[in-house]
Amino acid sequence: MILTRDDTISDTGLDAGFGAGRCVWDESVCVDKPTHFVTSNVVGGAAAEVYCLRHYVLTLAGLCELHLPNCEGDFSGHVLSHGEL
Repeated sequence: MILTRDDTISDTGLDAGFGAGRCVWDESVCVDKPTHFVTSNVVGGAAAEVYCLRHYVLTLAGLCELHLPNCEGDFSGHVLSHGEL
């Protein structure tokens, strides 16, 4: 069974336990155990998403290299915290 983003995270994204569930990468199926998190600013509060190491790096790289150059915000305006679980 492959868990979706909704099955893996709930309100904070981490309350299922550190490293529980699956990586929430949504570009393709990833069944690797999450080892890292990214807590982002979203409308109405913060949302944490958990990733395997490979998709954690790709998520931050995509933000820095693709999104931020054309955005008026900065990294800290998009990401509240990030790192290893």
